[in-house]
Amino acid sequence: MLALCCALGGCGISRHAQHGPPRGAAGSSHLGEGDAGGETTTGGSGGQAGASGNPATGGTSGDSGAAGAEDTSGHSTLDLRGSPFYTRFQRLTNSQWEHAVTDLLRLDAPPGLAKDFEPPIAGTTDFDNNEHVLAVDSSLADSYETAAEALAERVTSSPASLAAIDAGTDAAGFVRSFGRRVFRRPLTADEQTRYEGIFAVGEQLYGDGFEHGAGLVIRAMLQSPYFLYRSELGPSGEPLDSYEVASKLSFWLRGTTPSDELLDAAAAGELDSADGLETAARQMLEESTAVAVMRDFHGQLMHLARYQSLAKVGVPEYGEALNRELEEASYLFFDRVFQQNLGLREILTTRTGYVGPGMAELYGLDAPASAFEERDFGSSRTGYFMQLPFLMLNAINRQSDPIHRGVALELDVLCAEMGAPAEIAPSIPPASAGTTEREQITEFTASCGGVCHAQINPLGFAFENFDGMGQERETDNGGAVDTAASYPFADGTRAFADARELMSILADNAQAHTCYSKKVAGYALQRDIVVSDRPLLDTLSAVSRTDSLKEMVVALVRNSAFRLRASEAP
Repeated sequence: MLALCCALGGCGISRHAQHGPPRGAAGSSHLGEGDAGGETTTGGSGGQAGASGNPATGGTSGDSGAAGAEDTSGHSTLDLRGSPFYTRFQRLTNSQWEHAVTDLLRLDAPPGLAKDFEPPIAGTTDFDNNEHVLAVDSSLADSYETAAEALAERVTSSPASLAAIDAGTDAAGFVRSFGRRVFRRPLTADEQTRYEGIFAVGEQLYGDGFEHGAGLVIRAMLQSPYFLYRSELGPSGEPLDSYEVASKLSFWLRGTTPSDELLDAAAAGELDSADGLETAARQMLEESTAVAVMRDFHGQLMHLARYQSLAKVGVPEYGEALNRELEEASYLFFDRVFQQNLGLREILTTRTGYVGPGMAELYGLDAPASAFEERDFGSSRTGYFMQLPFLMLNAINRQSDPIHRGVALELDVLCAEMGAPAEIAPSIPPASAGTTEREQITEFTASCGGVCHAQINPLGFAFENFDGMGQERETDNGGAVDTAASYPFADGTRAFADARELMSILADNAQAHTCYSKKVAGYALQRDIVVSDRPLLDTLSAVSRTDSLKEMVVALVRNSAFRLRASEAP
């Protein structure tokens, strides 16, 4: 069940194979035992070795697909492999499509049609909004057509619903007004003429009546690439036009199409400067839609959907009802970090978190009066990674799982470059009496002879005083637990006595803040983050070390990486 990797020699080990892979174990696909629900892996696709850069920051130089030459120092390096193609037409995600049609058609609630759309392929990118996984095939094109027809029929079957979209009664006015909102820019003269023609065809085909012409226009516009894709059409290195940057900002921070007010601001030139964009971004950051967007970001970053398939065998204290509690407590944790203007330091070092009734019992606390309450866990549990959700997800039944706990930190907190997984992983035999999990793992991974477990194991061992149910312990299998270790960070090896000291080190570590910056940028820009993005990462990392996630967002919005048409690597 434990899957191990090795950078040199490609070795790997699995444990208790008869139970299958650890459902919900972070990093499992990297290690060769993928979660049934799919897995996103760090580094994107592709990438070749290039020239080495500054080991203190994990920096490298070279083309956009390079991660740097092989590091012979034995220190962790930031993984900047990837193959962005800097698309000029970014397809809306299924979620963005759903929210966009809701707003465009003034619906009371999302129509729920996107649930039938083909989902992005899991396992190739950090986030499901990456350009690599947003292609359109014939199946999705058919889904768009079916959805457009259903929506047009829905809103034209009621005069009140149609009037909510546009109160006018002439074809030209409807095409102009609705078209601006759907295409997120004013229609060209040619487009205006053609869609007025489509309006006339609707009346010819289905009979006189404004609703017939409007219905056909709605069907056509909702299938247009100018609705389904967000464009960045200017020359490389030049500023995006006002409407393009309005769309980019709105779909990122609101998860939906620009409002009429934002389009008006674009028309007035208010978004043409970094200051204007910052003003708009700060307003959006205080809206509920931004909370939902950042909830999705942290949910994907921390793989929170895996709680839905978590299972514990032979553990009486566990029940499936805990899965929902663990998942929602995690979301509430990251919601608080965002809403209270906090950042990575809080994620790593806070003493507070959320509990439901089942979790409270495991923590040894009184049950909350409501469904979830924020509680102070004391100094023995600092940061999210020492709380029940992370510890239980990355564990095997009641057993700790130092490998997957270590891999989770490697990939999601440090963005460390790791070796390839083994194709066939031999099993670890049952531990003898008095042999701890740490001793067992150390013995078997020593045979790999590579760098991989020199990075993974120490991070996981720091949590060995917590069992698979997240309960504190002093012994394991009759032996004393040992949480002391050292990790070869990019800027030097640091020793720590336990996970609490490790979290303190990470909170001040440049590599951790640069990794968080990479994740934020990758989600915002919807592409792989690579070597040529080092200036952006350095800017965001500096903000992360002293300020909040919201301020990182503002810094990114002001940066040329957001405001300019991306330049392809030479």
